[in-house]
Amino acid sequence: MLRRTKVERADDLGLPPRKMTVSRYLFNEEEEDLYESLFSDTKRKFSTYVEQGTVLNNYANIFELLTKMRQMVDHPDLVLKKVKPGQIGLPETLVCSICQEEAEDPIVSKCHHLFCREDADQYITSSSVEAPECPVCHIPLSIDLEQPTYVKDETEADEEIRHKTFARTSIVNRINMDTWRSSTKIEALVEHLYKLQREDRSTKSICFSQFVTFLDLIKWRLEKAGFKCVKLDGHMTPFQRDASIKKFSNDPTVTVFLISLKAGGVALNLTAASRVFICDPWWNPAAELQAMDRIHRIGQYRPIVITRLIIENSIESRILQLQEKKQAMVDSTIGKDPGALARLTPEDLRFLFVN
Repeated sequence: MLRRTKVERADDLGLPPRKMTVSRYLFNEEEEDLYESLFSDTKRKFSTYVEQGTVLNNYANIFELLTKMRQMVDHPDLVLKKVKPGQIGLPETLVCSICQEEAEDPIVSKCHHLFCREDADQYITSSSVEAPECPVCHIPLSIDLEQPTYVKDETEADEEIRHKTFARTSIVNRINMDTWRSSTKIEALVEHLYKLQREDRSTKSICFSQFVTFLDLIKWRLEKAGFKCVKLDGHMTPFQRDASIKKFSNDPTVTVFLISLKAGGVALNLTAASRVFICDPWWNPAAELQAMDRIHRIGQYRPIVITRLIIENSIESRILQLQEKKQAMVDSTIGKDPGALARLTPEDLRFLFVN
């Protein structure tokens, strides 16, 4: 009875208007072939569960199949270059965190990020402060410039260092940088950000994704395109999280904040940004609304625009329809049970696998 929502108290709070848009795109030919192949295989497995009457018993397996399809929509490498949980796997390329190219004479910092030795030396000597920050996690950089060259296939002697450096191996280190191709979703985001910069270079944006590996690819692509980014995910320490948030809020040259939906969906105040991009939809719209509210808070004075990037003729378009159906169902009930938004019933699963 005492609950007050932003909609009800909008005039008192003085919050700017919030606009939500959906940008729809089509696969390119190569992406469509890969997606259709995966969808056919996934649908066949789901049909087997239906025929056997074991849909609910295989809920975890079905969820994994759905996740693969969602990752394929974002970028095929998220599925084709995937490393199994607990597997470190040797990277194809050691990528420097400064120049974003293959590292020459690579060395590793105390926070387990890779750099070209020469780039690290120039970065430290050209800094105007005594202890420059790490360009990846933005905590004070600690690195021994005289350490031996890091070799990606070093064995037992350096197993602990290798494990820490590649425990969450960036997908950028698992691609062939000479032949790598971007995806429709990533290029759509780049196009939106370029347009914002042409209109107002002070505009800051937040990009949310369910997949940390997808954020790694986006970050690498945006930095190659000239954007300065920071990233926040669940693998970062509280000190690193705080440093990244302050970097985004206080540095006018940093215009993009890449955030994992689970790690940054709550307890953040990011009113420095006025644009939000939802890179992949979630069947629980409440989780997305919480993420959007990171910028729609007291202290925000710019109009808010939230853009959802959707690939047509894919599982994403069906997730949007499912969201609308579930939201309408909850809104029509007296209790408005929020838990109903997060549940996927067998009927919902069948809907997602329809051609």
